[in-house]
Amino acid sequence: MENNRSKFKNRIAEGENEELAFLPSFDLEKIAQTICGLLNAKGGRLVIGIDQDKKLTGIADDVSKEATEQYLVRHIVPETPFDVTIEAFNDRRLMIIRVWEGSRQPYIYEGAIYFRRNTRTQKATSEEIASLIHTRQQNELHWERQVSFGVEWEDLDQRLIRKIMQASQKNRRSNYEGADLLGFLSHYGLFNNGSFTNACVILFARNPVRFLPQARVRLTEYAEGKTDKALIRDELLEGNLFSIRERLEQYVQHLGIKSVFDENQWRRVDFAYPEKALQEGIINALIHRDYSRFNSQMTLSVYPDKLIIANSGSLPSEVSIRDLKTNHRSFPVNPDIAHMVFLIGYIDKLGRGTLKIMEECKEASLPAPVWKQGKGEVMLTFHGPKTDASKDAAFIDNDALKRLSDAVSDAVSDAVKGRLALVVKLLYVNEEMTLKALIDSLMVSRATMQRDLLLLNSHHFLKLIGSDKFREYALNDALKKKIDALNN
Repeated sequence: MENNRSKFKNRIAEGENEELAFLPSFDLEKIAQTICGLLNAKGGRLVIGIDQDKKLTGIADDVSKEATEQYLVRHIVPETPFDVTIEAFNDRRLMIIRVWEGSRQPYIYEGAIYFRRNTRTQKATSEEIASLIHTRQQNELHWERQVSFGVEWEDLDQRLIRKIMQASQKNRRSNYEGADLLGFLSHYGLFNNGSFTNACVILFARNPVRFLPQARVRLTEYAEGKTDKALIRDELLEGNLFSIRERLEQYVQHLGIKSVFDENQWRRVDFAYPEKALQEGIINALIHRDYSRFNSQMTLSVYPDKLIIANSGSLPSEVSIRDLKTNHRSFPVNPDIAHMVFLIGYIDKLGRGTLKIMEECKEASLPAPVWKQGKGEVMLTFHGPKTDASKDAAFIDNDALKRLSDAVSDAVSDAVKGRLALVVKLLYVNEEMTLKALIDSLMVSRATMQRDLLLLNSHHFLKLIGSDKFREYALNDALKKKIDALNN
């Protein structure tokens, strides 16, 4: 928090520039003009409560974040995401509004197009307007806006469209105030000149694969390793983006506790993937995948020690793998799809989703997730806990194992002898363990572990601690000393 305040103080000290604007007082009209100008330029921040001389003036206590958001949503078209916060700084209240460069330029406020030039926000020139319109026309030739032939009104899930429309109006992210479903789709470019677009099919078709077979998502789960024998689940999911998202989120909700065996410390490590991080990874892959390719794919693959979400496509040229780990601009591959998902509230479109994923993994004490750009594919890997060697990990060399093997009956199988060696290693590292802890660590039945412990005790390898009701097991002092000598 202190570091953020220091950065903010440094920005103020630098003064206004093309991406940082100041307003001394709260004025909705000037705020909207400035935000409009930033959207039509490179994006940036507007700080309200500071003048051009960098003197703090603050804003009144009754200034409302919600009312400001509602005003901007209603009066700036087309709609755009923005982030409004009110913060205390040197005993003054400041409002900070942050936006990225708009993907649907030009943006208009009260019939005028504004543009940010250096430290000034002014009405755009005819040349600037022409450039913005040209960029918009190029964007609208995008695959999303192309007609999906053969799609009829009956092919769309009208109840889903109504749900999204009403939810976006309720959360005030939408400025569409009507009740007509076709009007809603038309307002957001999903219904043009009497035809439905590819983006509309991905979002709202009852059966998208009828028109776009590449809309499928594959879910696989492996018991151990990536082989056919280890495959315990292999399912192709079909449906629109919202239905696939729901099914994948239900799946990750029921992943539950996973386990990895740390061979260095000879113990089982239980962990759970952070649910919110997985959800963020899933929705990001669904909205950023390259649907335009006929062989496009998205997969969610679950292994004992990792989970991988992969989707066809590549990172935007403006974003690198390194950028994903910091605050960065959002450059959606599919802006129409991304905007509809933003309206319902599943994303914020401010480039913070990857940071949320990292924060969730850190809170769950898991390694940082790894993004990788492959050939025509972006992969996000969640790893289980690290199982690094410990300086306290037991090392029992072949001589010690041979002594253990010789001590037990020749009638005992090699598999049992190997398991007995693991029990000895576990007790050496952990010193004292209950029956349940041993069962959980080696993942064997209660009866099997009880037989192993009886066998080890009969050869005087164990020391029993506590009563029968609260029993713990440890190595006897003589065996422990022998292993200490071997390790030293």
